[in-house]
Amino acid sequence: MFHIVSNNTATIRELRTDFRSVKRRMEQHGHVVVTDRGEPAYVIKPLLAKPGKKAALPDYYTRLLKRQPKPLSPDATRQFWEEERR
Repeated sequence: MFHIVSNNTATIRELRTDFRSVKRRMEQHGHVVVTDRGEPAYVIKPLLAKPGKKAALPDYYTRLLKRQPKPLSPDATRQFWEEERR
């Protein structure tokens, strides 16, 4: 039995030895039919990535400010230094 070999078919051996050419064919035709001993056995096609929202980068400065101790008010500073002088 004769099989018609088209540009979008590949053998299992080609997958092992020359994947770059199989990948190129997949990009050109959208899919590749993989044959096993001359019979079509598998279809390989690329995954289409869904366009998604990119996560916003964290605001490191705001996060740092939240973790910093709060500054003393002028009255609290004056009281602190008065206690230290005693």
